[in-house]
Amino acid sequence: MIYIILLHYWNLFIQFDFMKIGLFTSVFFNNIGNAFIDLGCEAQLKVCGIRDLEIIKLSQCANFAASMGKAFFIKEMPGVNWFWTRLMQKYAKRLHDQSYDVVSTLDVLSPAKIAKLDFLIIPGCVLTTPFFVIYGKLLQEKVKQGCKLIFWAASGNHYTENEVRVVSKWLQEIKPYAICTRDSKAFEFYNKYATHVYNGIDNVFFINRIDVPKVETTLTPYNVYNFDEPKHLAIRKCLEEKETLNIIYTDHKPYPYSKVSRLSKKNIMCSDFPLDYLFIYKNVNVTYSDRVHACIPTLCFGNKAQLFSDSPRIALFENASIDVNKLKQAPMSIDLEHLADLQNKQIAFIKEILTK
Repeated sequence: MIYIILLHYWNLFIQFDFMKIGLFTSVFFNNIGNAFIDLGCEAQLKVCGIRDLEIIKLSQCANFAASMGKAFFIKEMPGVNWFWTRLMQKYAKRLHDQSYDVVSTLDVLSPAKIAKLDFLIIPGCVLTTPFFVIYGKLLQEKVKQGCKLIFWAASGNHYTENEVRVVSKWLQEIKPYAICTRDSKAFEFYNKYATHVYNGIDNVFFINRIDVPKVETTLTPYNVYNFDEPKHLAIRKCLEEKETLNIIYTDHKPYPYSKVSRLSKKNIMCSDFPLDYLFIYKNVNVTYSDRVHACIPTLCFGNKAQLFSDSPRIALFENASIDVNKLKQAPMSIDLEHLADLQNKQIAFIKEILTK
């Protein structure tokens, strides 16, 4: 009995002594790639070698839903969605940030707000106007609580003059403890705003550090087609005409549920479980896609991918020593040993700043 009591109090002491690391997980129903970012970030924390570390995953959903609910309701109307998708393709750089002028920065209850944390790690494409419009007040509150903020493998959207001005103002206000970027532009613009800085690689480049099974399927060998932008439908059709293997179609933006239903009936793979997608990319022959976060998992698992995109986000391939022009010309694989070296350097940096 005495042993049980002592063990109970020892466990309480150990728990109290743990470093509390909040991982501010993304909303991924509107982009499954956000879940891959969270998984890759978590993988880095798990292998960094800090024993007294407790990872607490806390969702961004509450603030996102409160701020964006009406906007998504309108945007998901079929006619509006058709128009908005095509308009944003042409004028995204000009219209994206301005569309958030009508969104309020709200202070809402969430686990992320009330959790007592030593650090809050914020991964992904978050050095943006929309992110600070939605989460700025929450980050101010975490700083008041004594929590240190870490932007991890982060980047901007378009790096317009307006975006850089807005993000810089917020970073000066909240004074993050560390910023690790995933492309050199983000590092160039924001390296002066944190105590510790590192120009690293995207979190999804660590996705091969999580356990995803290599399994032969009834369709093996197969290729994946993942095209989101309507302007690339002609490219997809051209590829299909030359195809000799089985094809699996994936969709990274399957919601709302009415769209999920339509996609499923057309045999397009969509899921609310990120590992379903990673299973497909782990066992694929070649992935053809206009989304960076369909290509990156495929490449990390040792398979081939070809990218069809001119988005500013493709700059993140450069930090991983991948020639994006070659990636756009034909299916290719990457040097996994070199990737492991880049991974280890970034993991060493997160360990260093968390133990200072």
